[in-house]
Amino acid sequence: MAEQFPEGNTRSRYEEGGFGSRRTAGAVVAALGAAGVAASAYLDWFDDMTPRDMPFERLFQTEISGDASSYWTSVAAPLAVVGVIGLIGLLLRSRLVFAVAGLVGLATLVLWIVMTAIDISPNDLEAADYQPGVWVCAASLVILLIGIIGMGPRYPREEFPPDEPVAYDEEPPRPADL
Repeated sequence: MAEQFPEGNTRSRYEEGGFGSRRTAGAVVAALGAAGVAASAYLDWFDDMTPRDMPFERLFQTEISGDASSYWTSVAAPLAVVGVIGLIGLLLRSRLVFAVAGLVGLATLVLWIVMTAIDISPNDLEAADYQPGVWVCAASLVILLIGIIGMGPRYPREEFPPDEPVAYDEEPPRPADL
C-alpha cells in the first residue's frame, strides 16, 4: 500500500515507521518502564517486606496479615502482569496496550499505599518509611508515561504548507443567494 506524495515519491506506511522511528523509540522507553515496574516486585517496599510476601487481598483490606501462599496470590502478581503487558505493547508498538499496563501498575501502587496508610495511621506514616521498591515502581511508571507520550500518533497527520492554498477538485462551494 503506497501513498503518492507531492514530490512524486512513493513510500509505504511501513517504511515511515521503521526501527529508527519515534514510535519505536517511545515503545522501547515504555517497555523499560514496564520492566522496571515488574522488577520492583523483587525489592523491599515496606518494613523489609517485598510484594511477594504480601497477600493480594492487602490491596483491598487492611486486616489481612500473614504471607502470601504463592507468587500469583501476592501483590507481586499484578506487577508481573504489567511486565508481560509491556512486552506485548513493545511487540505491537501500541500506546493503548502500554496505557493498560500503566493503569494496572498505578492501581496496584496507589491501592497498596492507601491501604498501608490506613492500616498504620496516616499521622505515623512518612515518605521515608517507604523502601526502594515503592520508589522504583513510581519512577518506572513515570518512565512508562514518558514512553507513551514519546510514541506520538500512529500515522502522521496530513498537513498543508501555510502559504499554499488547498486545491479543490471542483469549484469551491458558494454561499446561497438570499
